[in-house]
Amino acid sequence: MESIETKAIQTYEKNLEYFAHNHKDLMDKLQRFNLALENGSYAPRYDLEYIKGYFDVKELKSGRYLYDGDSNKISKELCKQVDFYKSSFSFEGFPLYKFSEEKLANLDDKSSGFEGIFPVMNYYIDNTDERDEMSKIEKFIFIGVGLGVHASLIDEKIKATEYLIIEDDIELFRLSLFVTPYFEIAQNSKLYFSIGDDENIFLIKINRFLQNTFFYNRYLKYSYFPAHSNNKIKQIQNALTSQSFTVFPYKTQLKKILRPLEYINDGYRVLNLSRHFENSIFSKKPVLLITAGPSLKKNIDWLKVNHKKFIVITVTATLKTLYDNGIVPDIVTHIDGFETSLPHLENFPVKEFLKNSIIILGSFSPAKMRDIFSKEQIYYYEDQVNYFQNFGQFSGGRCVGSSTLLLSLILNTKELYLLGQDLAVDQESGSTHSEDHIYSSKKDMLTKDNLENVMSLRKNLFPIKGNFTDTVYTTSLFHGSIQSLYAGIPRLKLQDQSIYNLNDGAYIHLAIPKQIQDINVDSFETVDKQALAISINKLLDSYSTKELSSDDVDLIKKRLVYSKEIKNIILDHQNRVSKTNKDKYLYDLLGVTSQLLSRHDNVSNSLTVIYHSFFSYVLPIIMDFFNTKGLKNSKKHIKVFNSFIEKELLDIEDIYEKSLEDFIEKRC
Repeated sequence: MESIETKAIQTYEKNLEYFAHNHKDLMDKLQRFNLALENGSYAPRYDLEYIKGYFDVKELKSGRYLYDGDSNKISKELCKQVDFYKSSFSFEGFPLYKFSEEKLANLDDKSSGFEGIFPVMNYYIDNTDERDEMSKIEKFIFIGVGLGVHASLIDEKIKATEYLIIEDDIELFRLSLFVTPYFEIAQNSKLYFSIGDDENIFLIKINRFLQNTFFYNRYLKYSYFPAHSNNKIKQIQNALTSQSFTVFPYKTQLKKILRPLEYINDGYRVLNLSRHFENSIFSKKPVLLITAGPSLKKNIDWLKVNHKKFIVITVTATLKTLYDNGIVPDIVTHIDGFETSLPHLENFPVKEFLKNSIIILGSFSPAKMRDIFSKEQIYYYEDQVNYFQNFGQFSGGRCVGSSTLLLSLILNTKELYLLGQDLAVDQESGSTHSEDHIYSSKKDMLTKDNLENVMSLRKNLFPIKGNFTDTVYTTSLFHGSIQSLYAGIPRLKLQDQSIYNLNDGAYIHLAIPKQIQDINVDSFETVDKQALAISINKLLDSYSTKELSSDDVDLIKKRLVYSKEIKNIILDHQNRVSKTNKDKYLYDLLGVTSQLLSRHDNVSNSLTVIYHSFFSYVLPIIMDFFNTKGLKNSKKHIKVFNSFIEKELLDIEDIYEKSLEDFIEKRC
């Protein structure tokens, strides 16, 4: 027994030594937990016991055992479940779509963002089978580890290159350090850990796992420890469905980057968002940001009575509701680049209603949006594009509401109140938005805890921290916005700025939960809207410009030169890529990928982002295809895939190059 104890302590110490050198954040968390155990601020719930040749964990309060049997035998059974079949115990990294020739020839505005990848998908689907096996498992996920005995067994069996190890219970994970030599698994594999993390931190960590060696993400095999909560399965599904290259595909990104060339140097004002606005009217009055969540309609009576006590900023999705209730916004924002969002401006006299309002548009907003309003009303800002040097590359949220919240901070709002920014479904009705929103729908709350086999950005529900309650349910689409605020608010919020979340929805990082009836509106003065409009216009004019500088034009010319360099890299690859040997072909393909993604600066970033998005989708498909056990006719497959890829790489560059040439010739 003494030798068992000695070996367990040695394993524990070697694990800690490994963490100290390779996973400092996890080591810090374990040290804090150990300190809490030592000083009595945390009462242990478990005890590690050695019983007849195996370890088990006893829950002190109930006396129940985690394994309730031989943990070695149970771990062997978990290991047996792991195989090399692509369809067994695996997450699909992203969806594939089968399109007919007719459908490919008639893609709608949104689907066209994937146009060069659809032929790759079709070929993959036509030449693979659900029963296919992998030759090698590159990435593997442990969802719950227990004592981790099965982790060592599975590693011996599959020898994956990378492992993501997830355990919600830090006390249980600490006990596993006495049993499982993670340091040995790490000798031949890269390890990622998510231990006791909330949904925001977990999403950051799984994204690291996904983004490194993203080309192996077609299928992610996993092992699920039965005693672990299945909530992490939902969160993994959330992470996969909300990947930016699937939500906002590469050709759409290309359109977004080039669309500002339609209005730059054409008399439209572009805001400089590189720093917080000084001497701002937004610092002197409370600001109410109204978005289209369920809480808007619930509080519409309060809003009708009190809206004139605030500077009112809203988004286009709320306009019909505000019009019906006689609430005129001071500022309206819009970022959606698709015309499918334009119905929000229909069925009411929008021009008359907003004749005195200021319109702030993201750089991807469609031409029809700016045509509705006068140039004097409109201000653009650069959203993840950068044609105006020193204007800052504003990286907004994943939706117009979260983007406008971050924009409000740059405007130097001191007291920002959020209404309608639920970012969760209504916990009773299941409504996603107020009823006037074009994407409003209702979820079945009776099935909210069910695991879904099909992942969906808008349909799958999972629990997160609530604003007024412990838990609310949200979708992957909403959670993307929550995550963008989790990252964006700390970056932009000053110490003297306060954000008040009035919604019965998701908790927003660094926002203060506040019931709407607790706002002391009687202490607020009624806002003189006419004087306010003059002040806002004066402020925005002082932080905007209508023309590119000579340095800005020079930068665009440098981008054009760089684009032609990229074309030469692609053509060189076209001439020398191996089309007869599978391993050499994949080596050459990853090589040109590395070349096209290697540069990150003002000259190269636009193309780098687009090519990264393209490769994030297409490379995992190809790498997985050639990782199929027993694959035949490799030469034929190489030629087909290579033709698809080379055509699209050149098409991206050609569109980009011609757009810059046309702009320089006509507008500079």
